Amino acid sequence: MSSSPYNGAGSLLNEHLENHRGLKSIAFDTKSKNGKGKKKAPDMATYATVCKTMQHLSTINGVLDANNKKLRKAIGFDVVRNKGLLYVLIYELLFGKYKSIRGGGQIKRMIVKHETELRHEAEEYISEHGGVPDSSGGNNVKFPRYVRVNTLRSNVSDIVDKLKEDLSSKMAETNTRNHDNDTEEKKSPSIYADAHVPDLLVLPPTASSLLHRDNELVKSGKIVLQDKSSCFSALVLAQGLGGNTKEEKLESFDYIDACAAPGNKTSHLAALVHSSIGDVDQPKKKKKGKANSPKSTIFAFDRAESRFDILQERMGLLVPSAADNGNKVAVVPIHGDFLKADPSDPKFAKVRAIMLDPSCSGSGIVNSPDRWMEEVDDDKDKKRIQSLSNFQVVALKHAMSFPNVDRIVYSTCSVHEEENEGVVSKALSEAEKLEDGNEWELMAPVCLEHWPRRGKEGGIGGLTKSQADCLVRCNGLEGDETNGFFVSFFVRKKVSLSTGPETSRMAIENAGIPVYDGQFLDMCKKSEAPVEVARVAKKVDIKEATKNQKQQVQTQKNEPSSVKATDKTVKKREKKLAWKRKQALQKTQRMKKKEGAAKATTKDVK
Repeated sequence: MSSSPYNGAGSLLNEHLENHRGLKSIAFDTKSKNGKGKKKAPDMATYATVCKTMQHLSTINGVLDANNKKLRKAIGFDVVRNKGLLYVLIYELLFGKYKSIRGGGQIKRMIVKHETELRHEAEEYISEHGGVPDSSGGNNVKFPRYVRVNTLRSNVSDIVDKLKEDLSSKMAETNTRNHDNDTEEKKSPSIYADAHVPDLLVLPPTASSLLHRDNELVKSGKIVLQDKSSCFSALVLAQGLGGNTKEEKLESFDYIDACAAPGNKTSHLAALVHSSIGDVDQPKKKKKGKANSPKSTIFAFDRAESRFDILQERMGLLVPSAADNGNKVAVVPIHGDFLKADPSDPKFAKVRAIMLDPSCSGSGIVNSPDRWMEEVDDDKDKKRIQSLSNFQVVALKHAMSFPNVDRIVYSTCSVHEEENEGVVSKALSEAEKLEDGNEWELMAPVCLEHWPRRGKEGGIGGLTKSQADCLVRCNGLEGDETNGFFVSFFVRKKVSLSTGPETSRMAIENAGIPVYDGQFLDMCKKSEAPVEVARVAKKVDIKEATKNQKQQVQTQKNEPSSVKATDKTVKKREKKLAWKRKQALQKTQRMKKKEGAAKATTKDVK
């Protein structure tokens, strides 16, 4: 037998560790290495295995490095080419669901040969650290499951009805399996409307088991699994001024998404633009034999071929053609570098708004598997952040150079000031040199006027308090219930002056759904039970082990009821571990008998 059950997970982890590419980018890159045809995307189980392995990387490395890297040398870690597979197999043996490795192969044999030592060192490591350290820096944070309704394909009311039906069915299944039907809450799934983003639904964290890319609503493009904070970019660009001004009601205009792949923000912008045009301009009747052109076009750039392929595929799924969606908005994917786009190109003449969400450190994504790297090199990190910051400033200045553009959203999923306030400050200082009455300035987006967390004054960027208050920040580690994010909204002075104080926040239509106000906070705070390592006892008689087990049971009976375990899953796990220990002891005895028989045979031969 081979180790085939884990080959997919090993390959995925290998590419991540060797090329430092984001795990999601690798998983959803369907282009084959030789450029011919498409490769199959990993299934959910494979992706989950890699995520869990990465979450335990620091612990696994700690186990291998104990006692002067004794086990790392014994297993032959440095000579193994498929290190991703090696990590996955060690995770499965020590921390996996069954605490064992399926299949076979040379790497498995190398690991199982030192199984007893691995388990012992794992126990020691966990004991010293008070549990399995979270390789993301202790940020074991859960958020609600956010679902954006793609209004280009469906509507909120229909989606809510379908989600309630699916979730009720799933919960009934789970309750029947667990013989747990006593609470009304478990029978009635709760769905809320988000308080800030239109058409964004808030579901409990447990809904993630149902809502994944194989879900029918996801596959049909009717919903998009998008975190709340990442919806802010398109929302601010479309509604940052609070709605359509009189000037804008006379005509529609075009947009640029400068770094578009994979396309969630692009499709969100398309839906918001489509909706705003629908409120303003009713499409004229189509003349026979002549197709009406879309009223707005979004030019979506991405320079990486693999990411551009994903962008094209996603736009085909999420954004209907102009003929299908009433000729109001069209997305035109462009395989090219936004920095090389000519601002004077005639096709960009109607572009008045740019969404710039460039490459960043991703430091705000608190639960991303890409954060679970084995070590952090401070010097290397600083250089990388500085390099990213330099690129971000160049990209933002290029966006400001488009002559007809009068509003720009610059956003990142980073929490570093160098990539946020620092970039904003540098771009503003350059823009202020224009002095032609058409300078750029920061504006607080009206659509997020009630969002409490704002930018940082002073510091690296040296921004004033009024400037910092125009910026929007999210921090998942400080109670925002969404990943870390940063949004800035630049407008030309002539635009900000024309909006006036009468501009107000656009109302969120929630189809009668209650608005979310922290109802899932308690659920998000619940942490998982500590991970245990199955033990392999040495030189212990089975009778003695059974006797000790009985003594432990008697001790538990004598304990006051307040200290008895009430969690069924804990009891089941303890029972399973006890059975595994017994099996391990029996295996050890069988091996000893075989060794004894082999020695006896050798003596007889002599």
